[in-house]
Amino acid sequence: MAPKAQPPIDARTAESDAKGVLDEIYESVGHADTDSLLTLAVDPLVVYGPRKADVHASRADALVALKAVVDKQKRPVKSGDLAVVASPGGHSAWAFDVIDVGGEPMAFIAVLSNIGDVWQVAAAELAQTPAMKSVRAELKQDAVVPPGMAGIVKVDPAAKPAIAKLTKGFADQSIFGDDLGSRSDAVFAGPGSGDVVRGKDDLKKLFKKRVKANVRETQAGQVTAATTADGQLAWVTMPVVRFEDDVDPIPLRVFAVFEKHDVDWKLIALQESVAVDAPGAGTSFKKIAAPALPAPPPPPPPPAKTEKTVKVEKAEKAEKAEKAEKAEKAEKAEKAEKAEKAEKAEKAEKTDEAPASESSGDDDAPPPPPPPKKKHHHKKKHKKPPPPDDDAT
Repeated sequence: MAPKAQPPIDARTAESDAKGVLDEIYESVGHADTDSLLTLAVDPLVVYGPRKADVHASRADALVALKAVVDKQKRPVKSGDLAVVASPGGHSAWAFDVIDVGGEPMAFIAVLSNIGDVWQVAAAELAQTPAMKSVRAELKQDAVVPPGMAGIVKVDPAAKPAIAKLTKGFADQSIFGDDLGSRSDAVFAGPGSGDVVRGKDDLKKLFKKRVKANVRETQAGQVTAATTADGQLAWVTMPVVRFEDDVDPIPLRVFAVFEKHDVDWKLIALQESVAVDAPGAGTSFKKIAAPALPAPPPPPPPPAKTEKTVKVEKAEKAEKAEKAEKAEKAEKAEKAEKAEKAEKAEKAEKTDEAPASESSGDDDAPPPPPPPKKKHHHKKKHKKPPPPDDDAT
């Protein structure tokens, strides 16, 4: 059933009033006055605390557990930088803060609803922020577990699309980066000390690094999810194991807040938290396998062809064909010219060799023609006159 429409509340007014409720909670806890918290939370209230067993599915359970802690000693609560963001319409809001509880820094995220002009906390998580060096040391002993490890069996059907979006982002962290990086008021809080990121540019850079490092997360326990009374916000929390290149897998609890945009849910806040328990408490999480890496995106489709594009392509093809034809003719002409030159060279070579063949007395050469025969003429013989007689003289 769709939530009942209510007159809108100015965003600044809504944020101021919701912040006043949280300030009152801080003051009551600091004075160990848990009884005054009864009217500041809805029932049923969902609260996850910083330890393995800190999971509460009702307002009474949460207050009893809180009373057992704060009644022992007063632990002043100091806000670090409380941010409250109202949803469209001003009837729900989410908040994030890094608070100091008796000298111990903790990350705090909450979802609030305005029902009947009264602001109350609907869900919250309070997490320790240890140094990551100490967390890695505890991982070696399998002592790291998700806070509130047992979880709460509660899924609002209206929150199922937000669950699907969160699960999809576990395998492809760019989905988280796109959503968080599109809003100036979005926030990411990691499990370690000082691991809080705000602002569009810084959030985009963070999730680009996570994608590059192949960060993936996989569900490791019970999902708890619900929407606010106005249907504008959804919150989802579950234990996961986070995987990353060159880093040991780490059990975590994620707490995500989504805002509704038409039919889609946009991630606007994400908190990851850890709890340290006895050595071996986290052994079961080592059996969880890492999810497959996301497939690379498909290549973009080719641009649609226009009439102008088709004409240009035809002209380019015709030009290429003409160039190819000219190149072929030039190649044939060049081959013909080379063949002609080779033939001429061969003839010239034969001509130069002919006289040498004749003088060499080659038997294959034809014999020279015989000389013409001489005609013989018979002349009459004349007798020589006798010599003169000596006496006659």
